[in-house]
Amino acid sequence: MASFSPCCRPVGIGSLPHRQVDAAVELIGKTLPTMPFWPQLPNHGYLENMYAQYGEQFPGLVIDREKEQLYVDLAAADFPRQLEKFYELVMAGDPAPFAISDAYAAGLRPALEFFRRPENAGRLKLIKGQVTGPISFGLTVTTADRKSIIYNDTLAEVLVQQLLMKARWQEELFRQFFPGLPTMIFFDEPYMVSFGTAFCALARESVVAMLNEVFAGLAGLSGVHCCGNTDWSLLLATGVDVLNFDAYEYVDNLFLYRDELGAFLERGGCLAWGIVPTSEAAWREDVDSLCRRFTGYLDELAAGGFDRELLLARSFITPSCGCGSLPVPLAEHILQLTSELAARIRDVYDLGD
Repeated sequence: MASFSPCCRPVGIGSLPHRQVDAAVELIGKTLPTMPFWPQLPNHGYLENMYAQYGEQFPGLVIDREKEQLYVDLAAADFPRQLEKFYELVMAGDPAPFAISDAYAAGLRPALEFFRRPENAGRLKLIKGQVTGPISFGLTVTTADRKSIIYNDTLAEVLVQQLLMKARWQEELFRQFFPGLPTMIFFDEPYMVSFGTAFCALARESVVAMLNEVFAGLAGLSGVHCCGNTDWSLLLATGVDVLNFDAYEYVDNLFLYRDELGAFLERGGCLAWGIVPTSEAAWREDVDSLCRRFTGYLDELAAGGFDRELLLARSFITPSCGCGSLPVPLAEHILQLTSELAARIRDVYDLGD
């Protein structure tokens, strides 16, 4: 990890609002050509909901597309056999049986095919994928009696292995398409904002252990995306390689954890600055205003003893969150703004081509 330097290049979060796969892929190619991601398309259908999307192969999982609901049926007659089969596959160590099918990710293979074209492949520095994180998945998905599966010891272990195998399968697929290219998988954790509140009764040690298990299971870079405020010391204490945070709204909260942030950077960690707002505020911002904001944050950290050059080398520029729930014109504006902002920052600080 210490040898990887994103140098303020732009990367995306995951979701886009497009219904047409080609339009989403071409937008990514236009705005994020060096570090593209495959698009999650929630408006394409319920199976691309961020929880249903990674539910294939989960023992006992019922997905009701008509009602747009999913839950684990522990009372299903074949649940014990499903569980046994699941662990047989996990123990075999091959992520292939945990593939994400085209029905659940319409944009995945078309995106990889697009970026493998000769006119695109030569620009690639990294390929990014994403998985819903274990904390958010476990708090959101429930049993039939509406209890979050993360509080069931058996299902909590299943969900960690499920999401890890989904992530590992993506890594394997990326290596098939792009041999030798660095890979990065983000674990999206919107529900980390609930940690420490009445809505989340998990112990800190349990959260760290679950996150570390999925991070450590990857061969490439691991990332965690949290689009709200949380206990940043917890995420910084994990073994994650890249911390993606909402730098437009919550940078001051992260800066409260100076010691933990310093230790994270010292061990080779990277920051993914979600500095482009994924809201109507994006229409009120431009490259100049966001570049001034970013420079101000750098100045503040540098004044506190952080190495400015190290920060620049270890930074990505991203939107503050996914764009799947936004109008298409706004989403396109946000990705274009992210691209232009990263180019401006790289030019201002002479970070290369």
